[in-house]
Amino acid sequence: MAELPEISKIAKQMDQVFKGKKIASLIIEQEKCINVPKNEFSKRLSDAVISGATYKGKWMFIHLNNKENILISVGMGGDILYFNDTSKASDKYQIKVMFSDNTGFTVKFWWFGKFMISNNEELKNEPNTKDIGIDPFNDNFTYNYFRELFKGKRSQIKAFLMDQKNIGGMGNMYMHDILFKAKLHPQRKISDMSESEFKALYDSIISVLRHSQARGAFSYESDLFGEKGTFSVDDFLVGYKEGKPCPECGTPIVQIRTGGTSSFVCTRCQKL
Repeated sequence: MAELPEISKIAKQMDQVFKGKKIASLIIEQEKCINVPKNEFSKRLSDAVISGATYKGKWMFIHLNNKENILISVGMGGDILYFNDTSKASDKYQIKVMFSDNTGFTVKFWWFGKFMISNNEELKNEPNTKDIGIDPFNDNFTYNYFRELFKGKRSQIKAFLMDQKNIGGMGNMYMHDILFKAKLHPQRKISDMSESEFKALYDSIISVLRHSQARGAFSYESDLFGEKGTFSVDDFLVGYKEGKPCPECGTPIVQIRTGGTSSFVCTRCQKL
């Protein structure tokens, strides 16, 4: 599933490639992924020009000059693929957007994807995105900001970090290594953490996510041009390495259930 390194990369590519392009037509093959009737969606996009693209958490926004916005969530995974000629477009998609210059993009969801439209006023109160916290790539994500998030909180640390209202873009894929580098068990109570542990966690979040970003994001995920990143399973320290020795102490990595997700931990380095 795409997380912050993957989402931010695709949003940046869309901003660079789509800006200034006029929307010519829209094909919707799966109505379950949209939020308004097909005819209304097409009408609101007709002849609109793309002014840019951004992201918030795990959502990507394509902004239009008519004060409309396309909102995309790939959910449990999917591909957003650009084509520079309609004859080269993927033939497998739920959504196909064509520009006036014969280019465009397709969206193929693997599971639970969303392709929505929202004008600027509606976007302010859009329930899927309005409460998403800022992400670790944001310049305002300082240690002081991060530390304030935990004031008065008593929940388990992993559950808190996975809540998009607290920190945008964080998911389970990179969480195993983030907590391992900080030497924190995923079920550790926030109220029991020391100042040095909060600092180690902050540094770990930045380090793990920036490392993936530097490697072009995860190798299982395609970017806008169909290219894979170079961050592979081999780059994980403990994530998805059940039974393998801990890189710090040699203790076998174990997989445990933590709420609705699994966690890979070293029981010696990450004591509860």
